Amino acid sequence: MAQSGKLKRKVLLFIVTFFGTGLISKRMPGTVGSLVATLSLIVLPKSPVLVASMFVTSFFIGWLCCKLYIPRYDADRDPRYIVIDEACGIFLGAMLIYCFNHTTHYVLLVNFLLFRLFDIAKPYPIRNIETSMKTRIETVAIGIMLDDIVAAIFAATIQITLYKVL
Repeated sequence: MAQSGKLKRKVLLFIVTFFGTGLISKRMPGTVGSLVATLSLIVLPKSPVLVASMFVTSFFIGWLCCKLYIPRYDADRDPRYIVIDEACGIFLGAMLIYCFNHTTHYVLLVNFLLFRLFDIAKPYPIRNIETSMKTRIETVAIGIMLDDIVAAIFAATIQITLYKVL
């Protein structure tokens, strides 16, 4: 039975760290996770449907795995090494931008930079979402995911607006 518990923990950790990328860097795990998600978009076909499925999958699997992992294996309500939320945010931003027929590598790089800016700076309401959800263990997992969703929406909105104006 103990072997099964260890395997479950390893599988959950593998998922919440976005295939282990959250464990690569102690100082910048979110940046590394976001970069790996961006690089995956560069090598995959430029398809809004594919990216939408990546976003939806990473959101629901990330939320479920965070919900299962955090209360049992980590006392911290939002461990830095959990980066599935960053990958989800990168995928959402790319999906929104792809819907406007912007699919170049440059667009993905700008998506990465703007997303990281909002994810790190956490302007209103991003910080409020993150902190309000951490107060109850039942809402921690969704809070981890939602603050990055809002950061991705902010980043994509700015990027799409700039492309329309310029």
